[in-house]
Amino acid sequence: MRRACLLLFVSICARAWQEPESALVDRVRQRMAENLAHLPNYTCLETIERSVRSQVKDKLLFRDRIHLEVAFIEDGEMFAWPGSSRFELDFLDQVPQAGASAIGSFGGWTHMLFGPSAPAFIYAGECTADGRRGKRYDFRVPLFSSKYEIRFGGRAAITAYAGYLCADADALDVVLLELRAEDIPLAVAGVTAVSDVIHYGRIRIGSADFLLPQQDELSVIDQEGRVNRNLTSFTACRQYGSESSLSFDENRADALAPQKKIQDLKLPGGITLDLKLETPVSFEDFAVGDAITARLNRGIEVSGVSVPKGATASGRVLELEQYYQPEKSFVVGLEFSSLTYAGGRALFHARLVGPRLEVEKHPDATGKGIETTTSAHTDKTGLDIEDSSSRAGAFRVWGGRLHLPRGFRMILKTQSDQPSR
Repeated sequence: MRRACLLLFVSICARAWQEPESALVDRVRQRMAENLAHLPNYTCLETIERSVRSQVKDKLLFRDRIHLEVAFIEDGEMFAWPGSSRFELDFLDQVPQAGASAIGSFGGWTHMLFGPSAPAFIYAGECTADGRRGKRYDFRVPLFSSKYEIRFGGRAAITAYAGYLCADADALDVVLLELRAEDIPLAVAGVTAVSDVIHYGRIRIGSADFLLPQQDELSVIDQEGRVNRNLTSFTACRQYGSESSLSFDENRADALAPQKKIQDLKLPGGITLDLKLETPVSFEDFAVGDAITARLNRGIEVSGVSVPKGATASGRVLELEQYYQPEKSFVVGLEFSSLTYAGGRALFHARLVGPRLEVEKHPDATGKGIETTTSAHTDKTGLDIEDSSSRAGAFRVWGGRLHLPRGFRMILKTQSDQPSR
């Protein structure tokens, strides 16, 4: 009888110890649900820093930085270049896909894990994250319930996943969320491991503070041991305002776009644009998505309309990537889309065509000359253009430092077709 009573007492104590932990995660989920219910649509500046290393044990090498404007509308995410008023559903097709490619992947985690179809959470002890002590809860989502899509190397697939969250027991806030993909499908060729670590914090949106993701570290490991890492952060968050427009398709986009204040001219294909850079560009200070300007070095005549010398060319950095093998170098892509001058604006799609590096002739064994591009390490003028690069064209700069000065010259040729995405 005493033994039975003792066992009953131990069982009651165990339940008394477990129940508060179960009740805590329920209160955390309830608080998060209230957070989501009152969260207005908002936008943030999203900065993605992408790095790579050849093997897990090697040093992580910084590759490039990307700036995006992201809008969280209801349960979805839409993107635009910084400063743009037009958000697009398929915008990420314009972003360079080198390295880990899951951009915009973690805004939806909050809804997936704390919404009506959230998985079961199992208490797993104490945890510490970002200097705060909390309670850890594990979870797992099988493939048939998963909406987790891995995108890598141009392929995509849904996969199962598991992970844990660390919750502040006093504030009832999620501090950290860590996830890992499980049973990665063969459709995502070469990927052996995917992990995601998301840090949460309170951010003021409008007149209230809301618990939102602040930083995300995504790591993808391939079968050769290469590690691709995205480090993403959100800053300058604000309530989504009526001054921004959403682009769902061409007709809707035209209806929502701001009214034109000046006469627009569409340049036909085949026009040569001689530009000189106005905005100095360096690898340390610029990112993909940042705005740049140039000046038209020679005026042009188009369909009876004159575009004068000195017209301002507006554009953005489309590629700005650092390489380490076989030698240190940078690939730079600058896309320009309009020329503004007194009384008008000329819109265009163009590709970089020059000035190219000079070509030298070296004799072969037969004594005949063979044309080869001049070494980028000489003082010869011109650009080492990457012919198979992005829609706007790009060029390679050799060495360990990149600085394009004011007055840097570029020759573009307008294209008659729309840019491919």
